[in-house]
Amino acid sequence: MRTTLPSLIFFVALWSATTVVNGDEYTVNVHSVVKEFCVECHNANVKKGELDLTQFKSDSDVSDHFRRWQNIVEFIRNGEMPPEDAGQPTIDQRNAVADSVERILVTEATKHAGDPGIVLPRRLSNSEYDTAIRDLTGIDIRPTRDFPDDPAGGEGFDNTGESLGMSPNLVTKYLAAAQLVADHLVLKPRGIFFAPFPVTSYNERKKLTEQTIIDFYESRNVDTMQYLEAAWRDRYKSTVNHTDSSLSPKYLALVAKTLDEASGQPGFLRELGERWDALPAPSSDSDRPVELRDFHQFIEFYHRLLTPTSLQLIKPGAGNWPISHLDYRERVAASRDKFDRSVLTHEAVFDVDRIKAPRADGATSYSVFLQFESALGSDDSYVIIKKSIASLANRLPNNDDDAANQQVESLRRILRQFNPSLEQALKFGVHPLGDEVDEDAFVVKTPAVVEIPVTAEMQQLLKDKYLVVQCQLDGRHSNNGAVLVRHATGVSNSSIESDRHSAEHSNNPGLPPFVIPSGQTTPRLLIDANSTTAEQLAQSADVFLNAFPNQFFFVDETRGLTAGFHLVEGFFRDDRPLVEKVLSEKENTELDRLWQELDFVTQRTETLLRGFVWFERSEREVLHDQRFSFLRSEDPQLVETGVLAKFEELYLDKMGVKRIGDTIDSESPDPKRDMIHGFFEQIRDGLTRQRESEQIAQENALVDLGRLAQRAFRRPLTGADQNRIRTLFDELRGDGQSIEASVRGVLIAVLMSPDFCYLWNGRHDGDDILPLDDHELASRLSFFLWSSLPDDQLLSAATEGRLIDEKELISQTRRMLGDERVESFAREFVGQWLRFRDYLDKDPINAAAFPEYTDELRQAIFDEPVRLVTHLIQTDGRVTDLISGDTTFVNDALAKHYGGDIESQYHIAAPRPEDGWKIVSGLHASGRGGLFGMAVVLAKNSAGERTSPVKRGFWTVHHLLGQHFPPPPADVPELPKSEMSAEKTIRELLASHVSETNCAMCHSHFDSFGLAMEGFDPIGRLRTVDGAGRPVDNIASFPGGETGVGIPGLIQYIEEHRRDDFVRTMCRKFLGYALGRSVLLSDQPLLDEMKDNLQKNDFRFSVLFETVVRSPQFRNRRNQR
Repeated sequence: MRTTLPSLIFFVALWSATTVVNGDEYTVNVHSVVKEFCVECHNANVKKGELDLTQFKSDSDVSDHFRRWQNIVEFIRNGEMPPEDAGQPTIDQRNAVADSVERILVTEATKHAGDPGIVLPRRLSNSEYDTAIRDLTGIDIRPTRDFPDDPAGGEGFDNTGESLGMSPNLVTKYLAAAQLVADHLVLKPRGIFFAPFPVTSYNERKKLTEQTIIDFYESRNVDTMQYLEAAWRDRYKSTVNHTDSSLSPKYLALVAKTLDEASGQPGFLRELGERWDALPAPSSDSDRPVELRDFHQFIEFYHRLLTPTSLQLIKPGAGNWPISHLDYRERVAASRDKFDRSVLTHEAVFDVDRIKAPRADGATSYSVFLQFESALGSDDSYVIIKKSIASLANRLPNNDDDAANQQVESLRRILRQFNPSLEQALKFGVHPLGDEVDEDAFVVKTPAVVEIPVTAEMQQLLKDKYLVVQCQLDGRHSNNGAVLVRHATGVSNSSIESDRHSAEHSNNPGLPPFVIPSGQTTPRLLIDANSTTAEQLAQSADVFLNAFPNQFFFVDETRGLTAGFHLVEGFFRDDRPLVEKVLSEKENTELDRLWQELDFVTQRTETLLRGFVWFERSEREVLHDQRFSFLRSEDPQLVETGVLAKFEELYLDKMGVKRIGDTIDSESPDPKRDMIHGFFEQIRDGLTRQRESEQIAQENALVDLGRLAQRAFRRPLTGADQNRIRTLFDELRGDGQSIEASVRGVLIAVLMSPDFCYLWNGRHDGDDILPLDDHELASRLSFFLWSSLPDDQLLSAATEGRLIDEKELISQTRRMLGDERVESFAREFVGQWLRFRDYLDKDPINAAAFPEYTDELRQAIFDEPVRLVTHLIQTDGRVTDLISGDTTFVNDALAKHYGGDIESQYHIAAPRPEDGWKIVSGLHASGRGGLFGMAVVLAKNSAGERTSPVKRGFWTVHHLLGQHFPPPPADVPELPKSEMSAEKTIRELLASHVSETNCAMCHSHFDSFGLAMEGFDPIGRLRTVDGAGRPVDNIASFPGGETGVGIPGLIQYIEEHRRDDFVRTMCRKFLGYALGRSVLLSDQPLLDEMKDNLQKNDFRFSVLFETVVRSPQFRNRRNQR
């Protein structure tokens, strides 16, 4: 056990009896004993354990190397030095040396207690730089990923001035990092924003702004069933009210009003209303009766029926005139909730099936079905099947040559060969009412179903051909009729369930009865567009589509929000139904802003104009004559007002518009002129908005740059700072840089400034001790707790001069410890102290030997201790839980990896957080506990394909408990790389190695700790046999003779015998990390205070933080000349 300052105070009281009058303690009481018993092995030539005792001459030499002498005293008091085979000092000599050294150290520690020491200026560490950039930009860019690793210094951390210097190579890397951050900057009218990826190219900028709008649309997508259910439930508020609060009240009201009023409307709306009124009341707040689902299907059916089947909004080909296409898009967008009479047709062509080759087993017979039924309340009607053919093309032939090329065969001829009875039943060439029809045509009267069996023989003959059918409403006998036509393929009618909305049977003699399930295919409506039935339908459809538009917004699956030009970049906004019927005023404002940002960031109008000029010149060759020689897509002058005016006039002439004199007015009304002029007006308006937005964006960007620089510099900007920002911006603009490029240039300058990338305190004359000012203290606190910049709240406290007040300082500390950003402290401090921060990059495991050892699992293994420590800090848990805790955090991958009760707990019914991590307990019962049972500790301290009790034990005793050892000799024999190739167990091989006295001297201190962990394989899984199938022995005999089994036994031993060592080590590491320097001898009183406060306050984490933050070492600084 080690001796600390409180236990040494006794010696201070005895100084009157032991103080040396002449000379110093070392000369009088230590030197002679060291010379007699120690220097034979520890001199300048031999230097065992890297220790030369001949260099020490006085008390000051001892205090200058206090840590080494603390270790020497420990070895002397424990009787470990001198070794057994060397001459031994007497007990009195041992005590005299140890007491004298401890008095020397106590005297020095007391003399300079509280000295803040010299904290050298330093650059930000890689992790601090990355975290600071994340907090500055809101994006986790990690620009230092290609930097060299930071060296450790001080107490083993990479946040010390001794280790974090700057080199020419690093300056180059810092410049590249600043440029990378600047590449993420995007200028919007509201100012500076940062994208999750670089946005220096048009495609990147398009992706950023376009996807944001698409995400907005998708988050407001209208689920008709949800609104129908909500309206239905609202209708019965007196019984159950279960309206989804996420639904649009505006649209819900429209749906309810339309349905409630439908029964009083003509046409199919009456049926809609009757079905709505017939719905039963809700029986519970979760039921969704079949009647409601059927009602939804009814609406979807009419929605498909009344909507154009396809709108070619994306048109390839050089013949696509952009101006005409824009006009087309405008018309389509304006009619989303209007009935399009183009769907009214008395004739339609159906591609009903493509016939495949028969299967080898012959079990391939199936049928093609055509169903005809009256619709919209019309009487039974006649339909003429004008043409029915098998063809290599899925369309009718244009002429005889086309028919020959496509190997067209009539259905009549096919049936005559394979199914003569069906050919006779269909009565080709005969009209039931005596009208003349083509010899290959036949007529049906609704309701009717035609079944065409497709036998294996037919398949063999017709394989790869399409069955194409042309149907026409009989205009002479059924001009006011309306017929729904469906088609499907399947087996016989006995295998297909009837649908109650479909015809029950065919009334045509000779046709087999069959019912096609509704929804098998999209139906087509045959109706005379000029009939009274069509007029009634149009009136009803306008009301219906007002509530149920064909689309609320349009986003192409592959080309997003593109306008659909060929080889021309452009966007088109098609969302009127969503805007008018669904979105709130606030949502519409947000959506308008998103579109404005897309226009601005992509320079939408200018991009369209330049693309249009290129397209008309290169693809359509419209601008090839001499008159347009002044136009080039890349010409900066293209956007000028005069150039655009001249372009418009000449373009009107080129497109054949007869102008009145020099005006742009046409001699007579001309839709083409209106389209062209409208296009140029849109271009002019867009360019004007762009210029206005640029001025707004510039002013907002300069304000944002000031705020960003203030946050980066961690202090208010001076007038000189502000002038430098504006001057640099103006210089870059003067050099021809765009506004955004100039803003990026200023940002790079801010990030390259020592005020950002260096931590240093103000310079003062002398070497006295001064308090840190508020902003210096804010920076020290934030980089200590968050590894990052102070936030606005902390900066405000500093700027207002409140932070130097201890109450405010502790208040801010407690607030910051509750913030999620304290996760950085857990990762950086604990990860570096316990040597797992680099696990993902320097994992010693041979993953090929462990297929289950996936990247997902490795990430979870790394995250576990960080999450646990963060939790302990934020809940003010005990620091001793790091060694003895019975709880941890696991996600799905880690729970499966640990198995047993841990996995069972994870999968119990209690909900898991969104991130998938859940706290589990009972680790001791599962053989784990504290840090020892964590896979990151077990894997990081393994050796490729086998466990390493040496590494695991050394990690425990050295890093966790703070015990120091000399480096191992160079000729240590290697153990086998794999347990499978070893002839003995690792325990047996290790026992052979440490049988030598020189080896046992160190191994006796830590091997037993690693052997207690042998119940876990190299990647941290519980095991009972090793890799070769031999039983595992995890019984350990610890120093002092105590015995323990597994990790629970190890924990018990440390709790009972070594907890003080753990606490003392943690205090020293904690203080070194907090101050960013090596712990000094003068820090010993503070370390003892930290330890005492922990013991008095149940070892709570908050005690450590607050004791250090209150200390003079943390709040002061020593000047360095």
